[in-house]
Amino acid sequence: MSRRGFIGWALGLGAGIVVLVAGIPQLGALFAAPRPAKPHDFVEVGKVADLPVGEPVGLTFVAESTDAYNVELLPHNVWAVKDAAGSATVFSPVCTHLGCQVGWDRGTQRFVCPCHNSVFTKDGTVVSGPAPRSLDTLPNKVKDGVLSVQWVDYTPGIPTKTSV
Repeated sequence: MSRRGFIGWALGLGAGIVVLVAGIPQLGALFAAPRPAKPHDFVEVGKVADLPVGEPVGLTFVAESTDAYNVELLPHNVWAVKDAAGSATVFSPVCTHLGCQVGWDRGTQRFVCPCHNSVFTKDGTVVSGPAPRSLDTLPNKVKDGVLSVQWVDYTPGIPTKTSV
């Protein structure tokens, strides 16, 4: 084999190795099913004893979101309502119509979406507007009197509660 032939063979082998190493992750991304999203962990938002009975309270917490190599700390707002028995229901503030943020109107005692005028009762039921379903409740738990919430993104604009 001539020197020129050997150099051509070596360069071809090297290029093939580079293409193989660079191409395997691309093939995996093209043909493999995407990994399911990891659900958010429960995050403590406060003591249940501090919530007034029957009055929605806005709570804010920060949840860690991981997407491949990106880790972000995302703030979330929720509405918590404690009933007379002392258990709490936590509502997502995301309107089920198009995803706007609902707010509590003390005057009317209703949750109101400022964008498209959807109105919800204190228990999240739709009163009026284009919202296709009630406000979405978020998974929560109480341990040692402390309320913890798990953030879930639900799909707006459809009549069934479906996570994204």
